Amino acid sequence: MRGIEASLLVWRDVSSGSFASEALRKRTGSLPENERALASTIVFLALRRASLWKHIAVTMTGRPLGSLSPAAGDALVLGIAGVTELRTFYPRVLVNALVEWVKANGADRESGMINAVLRRAVDEGPKVLERMKKSRSLKDLSLAYGVPGWAALLWTGSWGKDRAKELVRLASMKSFMSLRLSPGADPVECVSRLMGSGYRSWRSPLLEESLRMPASAHPPSLPGFSDGAFTPQTESSMIVGKVASSLYKGGTILDMCSGRGGKACQILQAIPESTVEGWDLSTPRIRAAGQEARRLGLPFGRLSLRAGDALKLSPRDQTSLVILDAPCSGSGTWARHPDAKWRQSPEKLGDLHQLQSRLLARALDIVLPGGSVLYSTCSLFREENEQVVGEVIEGREDIVEMPPDNIYHCFNRGRPWGDYILPKLPWVDGFFIAVLDKRA
Repeated sequence: MRGIEASLLVWRDVSSGSFASEALRKRTGSLPENERALASTIVFLALRRASLWKHIAVTMTGRPLGSLSPAAGDALVLGIAGVTELRTFYPRVLVNALVEWVKANGADRESGMINAVLRRAVDEGPKVLERMKKSRSLKDLSLAYGVPGWAALLWTGSWGKDRAKELVRLASMKSFMSLRLSPGADPVECVSRLMGSGYRSWRSPLLEESLRMPASAHPPSLPGFSDGAFTPQTESSMIVGKVASSLYKGGTILDMCSGRGGKACQILQAIPESTVEGWDLSTPRIRAAGQEARRLGLPFGRLSLRAGDALKLSPRDQTSLVILDAPCSGSGTWARHPDAKWRQSPEKLGDLHQLQSRLLARALDIVLPGGSVLYSTCSLFREENEQVVGEVIEGREDIVEMPPDNIYHCFNRGRPWGDYILPKLPWVDGFFIAVLDKRA
């Protein structure tokens, strides 16, 4: 029951605006590994196709979810997700645990209805899911694969109907962990240590410094993590970091939205003579970036971090390389972070476009003549990518786009700006990149 109860608490946290990964760390940190894995599995099953589970719940009860108590509504959504897709857990155990949860949370009168609906969903849930997966209707496919309808329509307008359907399907693909090896780490030894602790892994055929795993894991539990042998990072993110490293011309690099410092640390490890100034609006993320640099053993002073608004901060040193991994909808990572898609809307996409345009214009003003700006997002919406680039560089004769080194053969050309990496593998998220040079 502990893992199931934790999943319900995490679901409630996410419904209140928390990030699923952070809520899981908070709610499951003291649980045994098997209970933590169960809670994580239930939460992500529910999040991936949340709109479908809610649709089934409304259909089977004949009532809007808002008319139910919070405990009953949560139990229905997580329960339908679990009995439909959990393969290694007895449905009866899950149903009984959820009914007890409803009773314990003051909704005893609804417990009989919850029991009946979930037992019905054991048989009917998988049939509904399979029927919608086979449908030719974009609306049905969006429900089946858990993509907001407005997003599917935007992809249809940008990519065409066939590619849009492919992206809809990819948005619910199960994602797995990949590990970026630190310089000097022996891949054979890392694989051996992981395998010895029960974690399967192997060398990636796409990137020589990447190890792939056939599952996700709690990074601090992995042998080699604490001593900095590797860093959890998607392979598409690694590629963006490698493209950034290829643009280095000396001096200090400015990472305008550094987040937890993943790409900054990757570049610092790849280019021993480099220094990076990293900005982020979030003080906790800046603190996490500093902790990451220390975990990897990077010398003090190579990563200078500042919390603040990138539209207002000024770099301490002049720079010939600005990295702008802009805040975005995260639509290329929805398979890995399914809670993100339910926080977005067309209106929020418009707000993001405006912010991204202002940040990119600021980056182009900051970089020295002869330098480069690498603009990237983990989004597959043109509104956050080509349209931002086109809008910002229009009329600027000092800016020219340059093609990135495509040695990975995974870039798809944007229309007309930038390049995409599509999320076609469990270790690869969707990304957009554009390399913009400033004429000397």
